[in-house]
Amino acid sequence: MARKISAKGRQSIMSGGYVLQLLCSLVVGISLSSYTNGLPSGQADVAGLNVPAAFGIVLLPELHIPIDSEEVYRTAAGMMVQVTDRPLMEAWLDRDWKSPVGNSGIYIRHNKYGRDPSRLYTQYIIWGLNYLLLSMTLTGRYCQITAMLSYRGLPVGTIHIATQSPMGEFRSAQEPQASVASDFGSVASVASDDFEIRVSYGPRPLPKNVVYLTAIQAMGEACEKGLSAAVPGMFTVGLQLVTWKLLPMPQHENVIKAGYSRMAVIKTLARMALDQQFFEAFVWVKVDSHDAGIGGFTQGTAGLNLNATS
Repeated sequence: MARKISAKGRQSIMSGGYVLQLLCSLVVGISLSSYTNGLPSGQADVAGLNVPAAFGIVLLPELHIPIDSEEVYRTAAGMMVQVTDRPLMEAWLDRDWKSPVGNSGIYIRHNKYGRDPSRLYTQYIIWGLNYLLLSMTLTGRYCQITAMLSYRGLPVGTIHIATQSPMGEFRSAQEPQASVASDFGSVASVASDDFEIRVSYGPRPLPKNVVYLTAIQAMGEACEKGLSAAVPGMFTVGLQLVTWKLLPMPQHENVIKAGYSRMAVIKTLARMALDQQFFEAFVWVKVDSHDAGIGGFTQGTAGLNLNATS
């Protein structure tokens, strides 16, 4: 049975010793005994994503090899743009995503067994990467790390964040690598639609790493819903109550496609990274030249200020 956590459980981010372990236990749904070198491992659970109890993860950090946090997140965001554009049950072979701003990369490797060449499905990659990034953010330990993924006790693959490809080999992603500071329109799942956004910044600064984490989670949630699925809105609550929201305009019969949220959060994050402006951001979406949705990044419980100006 999938588990979700409340916003209250994410409201306070603490560090150090037992308090951090207790917080991770509440947020990620793991036991206090499941730590490996200070980072949580075990039965994975990520807020907002439908992670079943059968999915497991073990984290093997190398704390003596630090990696810049923004380098990690920018690579992860570019990776998730490609991963969340695929069907949930599509099997992946080995892929590499090189950092657009440093020497590190994210590398996925599948486990071969039985008749299937790979059981490393899109869904597992989404769960594993979100859990891995959440764990890093909670502990503040950004370093070279391997996440070993399993389903029903069987190994399905690994995710590596490292300064070089595992075993020295390189397997490039099928599509050209995109920087998160670029326009992702060419890889949009709704590329057949005339999709436009307008972004207006508010006065309140947001924690950069949490914005990246919330955006990556929002991409995964849209993929889980089904990018063409009609939904009443998309709402992702991240750490420190940083929230991504996209709601439909009344003329769209109070529904939007989940894929619109994915494309809007990609373009908004790209704009924020390009401008280096990590503030509350208010977003207006047009599809086929018609107003389709409104939303953005906010912090706290007050919701969106729809009167924000450009």
